[in-house]
Amino acid sequence: MYSRRGDTGETDTPSGKRLSKDTPVIEWEGTLDELISQIGYSKVQLSWDDMKSDLHQVQLDLFHLGEEILTSGNGRKLRDESVSWMEGRINTYLKEIGEIKLFVVPGGSQEAATLQLSRAVTRRAERRLVELNVDQKCNPLSLQYMNRLSSLIFMMALAVNKRRKISETIFPWPNPERIQK
Repeated sequence: MYSRRGDTGETDTPSGKRLSKDTPVIEWEGTLDELISQIGYSKVQLSWDDMKSDLHQVQLDLFHLGEEILTSGNGRKLRDESVSWMEGRINTYLKEIGEIKLFVVPGGSQEAATLQLSRAVTRRAERRLVELNVDQKCNPLSLQYMNRLSSLIFMMALAVNKRRKISETIFPWPNPERIQK
């Protein structure tokens, strides 16, 4: 499908305004679209229904978040309980994983690697949202949600490798080669 309306570098918004495709809000929406797609890719790689269900809920939440921002709060909005739901899911995965060592080198299984990529795209989307928040004040819940989302996806990646009985590769920190004075 094509309309030719974007051929000059502008796009339509739900409010009817035409904006340049390089404005912060459109950059945010493009990154959000990439994130939703990447999460979809991660979801189809997984074998476990609990994780698939969690990622499906996240995709729906992200669509609502995108609409909330594009309509300046006049459309569908992020669920009020979305952050507490995510915190509950993070805690569930944390119990499954056990001790966490930060600075995990992404990889292990294919499923975990795709989740780590989703986590990295989440961080970029969060940075775009922080940038957008400077000009267009966003619902604080949106910023909290994006921050928690990267944690949830990280926990899921660790849980996948644990379920697959694959040990994580930990990047040593602080650098053991550094001479302590």
